Amino acid sequence: MSILGSWGLATISLIGGGIIMIFFPGDGDTASNNVFGGGFLLLAGLGSGALMQMIAGPMMGMDPPLPVKAKSIIPHSKLKSWSSAGKLEQYSEGVPTEIRMLTVRVVIVRRGEEAYALAALCSHARLPLASFPGLPLKPDPMSEECITCPFHGARFEVATGKVVRQPFTSEFNAEHPFLGRLQSKIFFFNKGAEDTQTYPVKIEDGEILVQLPR
Repeated sequence: MSILGSWGLATISLIGGGIIMIFFPGDGDTASNNVFGGGFLLLAGLGSGALMQMIAGPMMGMDPPLPVKAKSIIPHSKLKSWSSAGKLEQYSEGVPTEIRMLTVRVVIVRRGEEAYALAALCSHARLPLASFPGLPLKPDPMSEECITCPFHGARFEVATGKVVRQPFTSEFNAEHPFLGRLQSKIFFFNKGAEDTQTYPVKIEDGEILVQLPR
């Protein structure tokens, strides 16, 4: 953990140094090219943070920010096991809520007396569609039969799992300068989302049952 802690502190220092050089350059007559130097430190810090997430994340139970391909979707005909996701009434209307069912991470979305179940991780960068517990960033409520990844803006139909909006659109970037415009530069290698896994759902006596792989 000391290595991870040192890495994290170094990353924060690089980002902080870059911000200071860009926005608080000091004496303009004597300072060198603060924008270039600050930009370099800032990009180095962001790159270090992304690399840390990819390497250290799996060690701490976090998924690497890599895409999930549509070819990994399991057809509904091969899903055989029904499991309970709890009572329908315990879910807030339209708010994506992540639960773990057996070994599968599932996000449940309630719409009136119906519910939908999808893979909990966005297919773009494996970040949770319901956000992380305790983060100020809250999950986006369902809109127009779709849920939106709160991190980078990819949008999926709840009934089919089809991607209807890619991450980092100009609209999302304008509304989210850090999560959108800035992170789109970090994710230059991955700017696309594919269709995501859905699971059959039925309601019995007010209980949500989700069909999963055995």
